[in-house]
Amino acid sequence: MKEIKRRHAPYSKFKAFLVENNINQRDIAVLLGKSTSALNQNLNGTGGDFSLEELRILCKEFNISADDFFLYPCVSKLKPLKERGNEYATP
Repeated sequence: MKEIKRRHAPYSKFKAFLVENNINQRDIAVLLGKSTSALNQNLNGTGGDFSLEELRILCKEFNISADDFFLYPCVSKLKPLKERGNEYATP
């Protein structure tokens, strides 16, 4: 099997968001002014990363957090909140 060379981790959480909301990659590519192929490489980590301006556009358009979908997608939303007396609580 051929090994895929990635420049960064794939944005799996954002890709799942697109599928769950029936948004196709072609529409995202048009929104960002790039080819579908370039967008696919961004999403899969095989090409360059998104620019800061592209992240701003995506976050504003879909009302999402860059932290949740691009910077720290593996971090749970459950955080220890000892000061509230709860072992775990959502932010």
